[in-house]
Amino acid sequence: MDTEIVVKGSATLRVMPDRAVLRVEVDGEGQSRDEAYRQAAPLATAVDGVVERHRPAVAQAVTASLTVHPRARWKRGQSVRTGWRASRTTILEVTEFAALGDLLAELATAGGAVDGPDWVLDPDNPVHVEARRQAAADARARADAYADALGLRVTGLAWLAEPGLRQGGGPDYPVAPAAAGARLMAAGEVEEVIDVTPAEMPVRASVEAGFSYTDAG
Repeated sequence: MDTEIVVKGSATLRVMPDRAVLRVEVDGEGQSRDEAYRQAAPLATAVDGVVERHRPAVAQAVTASLTVHPRARWKRGQSVRTGWRASRTTILEVTEFAALGDLLAELATAGGAVDGPDWVLDPDNPVHVEARRQAAADARARADAYADALGLRVTGLAWLAEPGLRQGGGPDYPVAPAAAGARLMAAGEVEEVIDVTPAEMPVRASVEAGFSYTDAG
């Protein structure tokens, strides 16, 4: 017979994100690979210039992909090459949110197609620890409440695990889901700066626990 009170404790906190992630793509087309590359190169240079001007706000800039591939269309039952397309995708991690509006506007003006921002919470943000602490406290409070209702008294912790781990699985809760931001797909002049305001992100933690007990008397 089980001699434990088994409960699940949980906690949800809300916190502002640590960084915003942008994907910036530039591309060019031509009848040859060299022509497609030449069309894309000035746009890439212009985007790099924008990033450099906003360097204090950009924690990291990484080229995620650089491709030159043929374009084709289907004609009379076969694929016919129509030219070449060159593209480059850069991932930007922005930590100074006040600069986001200007950065987005300038990237679009430079000829970049911008996807984002996606709001991200760093794994080492202290809110994760606090959420786990509150989840454990919630588990103890639940056990105490059940014990008190039944005329029992909790005497100690028998075991504690994140959901699913005692059965060999993984946690069944998201730790810090990213909240998707707006999408800006444009190239050309931008007359107004876009107001980009970060939203609070939910941080969830959950634990399962077994508490030993005895008669309250």
